[in-house]
Amino acid sequence: MTLSVKVENHISEQFYLQGGSEMGLVTIDSSRVKAFGTLFIQWKGRPDFYRLSDGKGHFLDFRMTNSSLSFEIKGRFSDAEYIFDSEDKNNQVQYYLSEFDYYKSEAESLAKAYNQAQADDQKEVEKTYKTLQKESENLIKDLWSKRTNDWSLQLALAHADRLPDLDNKIKTGPFIDQFFEYFDFTDSLIVGSPCFYAKLDRFFDSKQMQYLIESNDSKEIELAIQHIFWLSEVNNHAQECLMNYLLNRFPHKTHASIHEQVIKTYKMANSCEYVLASKSMRERMENDKSFTKGSKAPDFVLSNCLNLNLESFSKVNSDLTLLIVWSAHCEESLDLLTRINRLYHTYQEKGLEVVAISIDHNLMAWENFVEEHNYSWVNACDKAGLKSEFAMAYNITSTPNMFLISADQILVSKPLTFYQLKREIEDFLD
Repeated sequence: MTLSVKVENHISEQFYLQGGSEMGLVTIDSSRVKAFGTLFIQWKGRPDFYRLSDGKGHFLDFRMTNSSLSFEIKGRFSDAEYIFDSEDKNNQVQYYLSEFDYYKSEAESLAKAYNQAQADDQKEVEKTYKTLQKESENLIKDLWSKRTNDWSLQLALAHADRLPDLDNKIKTGPFIDQFFEYFDFTDSLIVGSPCFYAKLDRFFDSKQMQYLIESNDSKEIELAIQHIFWLSEVNNHAQECLMNYLLNRFPHKTHASIHEQVIKTYKMANSCEYVLASKSMRERMENDKSFTKGSKAPDFVLSNCLNLNLESFSKVNSDLTLLIVWSAHCEESLDLLTRINRLYHTYQEKGLEVVAISIDHNLMAWENFVEEHNYSWVNACDKAGLKSEFAMAYNITSTPNMFLISADQILVSKPLTFYQLKREIEDFLD
């Protein structure tokens, strides 16, 4: 892939090419503008959405539809005009963004006038502001209705937020709708792209969200996180990208309650819950908090193991073992097993073993399923389900559940998504 940009006003300055991944925004490469005013970056990749950033908070999102792209930046990057080839739809994106910027700028001016005006004059400013709000929303609605099969509209709309109310009161539903009412989490082009993460950044950097975080309003934060997961629940990839983004943004060390709420919400949305007595459920959830990296992994009998030479989990001989708990009745489990199967064949020779424990009750159906899908790893089935000693030892309340365990039976991690799992395996074995 090749990017060539004419940047006459930024000689010798550094620019960064960024892309989106399931783990968030990543820097692919960087380069300085040459003396003759050209920025040139070459990398291994594919046509996709990318971002050019100056590392100072200013960026340009664009799409490459083939292996090379050239355009010009006129003026300073912070408020430049971007000129693409006449047939390039990135030009159309810039036109839409300029329309959104106009309404945003007008709204900021009116908000400033409102705060400085006397009470009698505020009513007139408020009336003008509401008219501006309606015009802006009508534009977004019109573009939204035409976005299908038009990636320039999809990219532009990812940067479009509804204008906030003048009072800026903290009302969870309305302020979430301000950012996400015209944003499609099911759009496979946008999910995981730089503009996807830019949308999340704008929401979590908003005054409303920052106020909730600073005031430690756990109830409203919980509602906000649940609302966003609910918006993205029809797209597993979006849920995984969202969850990874949130865990990176709110690490346990500095935001323990938010971090735990994200994990809880993701599990509720992406697992099959099973009925347990409330006391047992609470005990397992509480015990699970202390079963962390570095803990000794409990040994257990491999019930109905298809590998006849293995009696217990500790007898598995590998540098790294993935223990996955699943059920044939859980769609999330089946999707995860399919992806793990491909990963297993890549890392088996490097020291990875998989131990897949089913909690299904029908042994014959389970054996047929394993044989049909050619799962060549260690397979076992505990018919006692959540009441088994194994499930109690590992605090299982839902499926799927994953644990990475070292050769000396120490817990390495408890990945929630396939992408977290893949990264942990790569870090450990590569």
